[in-house]
Amino acid sequence: MMMNRKKHKTKITLVVWYDAVAENGWITKEDAKANCKLDKCVSIGHLVDQNEERILIACTKSDNEYNAMINIPNAWIDTIKEYNL
Repeated sequence: MMMNRKKHKTKITLVVWYDAVAENGWITKEDAKANCKLDKCVSIGHLVDQNEERILIACTKSDNEYNAMINIPNAWIDTIKEYNL
């Protein structure tokens, strides 16, 4: 049975960013330079806040609360896009 619900406009934020990667064990300088790369990440969620230091997005949003948030430093961000659903 389908429930009759109001249609709410929702804005979703997509953030493409690069995360730090740690290596362990012995490795030559040449192998490190060739193989130690940053990981490209994609996060999608509700924009909670954004300032000169970082962006904060949440996976889940209710009327007045957020859950499962990620705080990403601006220096790590490649792209931010917003979509209306």
